[in-house]
This record gives sequence, structure tokens and C-alpha cells, in this order.
Amino acid sequence: MLKKVISEIEKTSSEFPFIKDIVKMDKTEHTIKYRLIIKEDLFVQVYVNVETDTVGFVLINKGQRIYGRDAIEGKWHRHTFEKPLYHDFSPPGVKKVNLKRFLIEVQEILDRESLL
Repeated sequence: MLKKVISEIEKTSSEFPFIKDIVKMDKTEHTIKYRLIIKEDLFVQVYVNVETDTVGFVLINKGQRIYGRDAIEGKWHRHTFEKPLYHDFSPPGVKKVNLKRFLIEVQEILDRESLL
């Protein structure tokens, strides 16, 4: 199961030109953590635990989360760009997303906020 997750992360990440490097940060029997480098202080962190159905997709700029989507035991929420510390449980906030959808959202934020 984890092999499939790793393959999907690497394949999907390589489809987005704004991602300059894909770095595997940590791997255990059930978890994987990647850093998808955009610029020196700007990256997406991806964490997956296949045993607990936990997923974390986070856009980090200068050491701070500026956007994210998380699932704990399969229950999703969002951290909006406008309120990155807030847990958004609205209908759009609880929508399940895959990495490709998250990276599309990140690209929209990067373009809108002129972060590239």
C-alpha cells in the first residue's frame, strides 16, 4: 500500500513545473513524508499514514503554514490561505482531495499571490 502512495506522490509531483525538487524526508513501515520544493523558503509538505488514514498536505512559506488540507482518520478539513490557523469544516473545507487537486489549488494561490 505504501509503495503505491510513494509512486503516486512522485508521479503527481513531477507533473507540476513549479515543483523544482522532490525530497523524501522520512519513511517508516506505514508513513511517508515528502517535501516538494518550490523555492528556497517555499514548499509543499506531504505526509501520509496508511495505517491510520491520516493525510497532510501543507503549503509552507518562510517556516509558516499558509494553506493546507488534512485528513485524520479519513475526516478532512482545510486551512485557508486567509486563515491558515483556522480549521475549515465547511462543505468545501471537508471535501476529500488527492495530491493532484491540492497542487492545483496551490498553483492557484501561488499565481494569485505572486509567490513564484
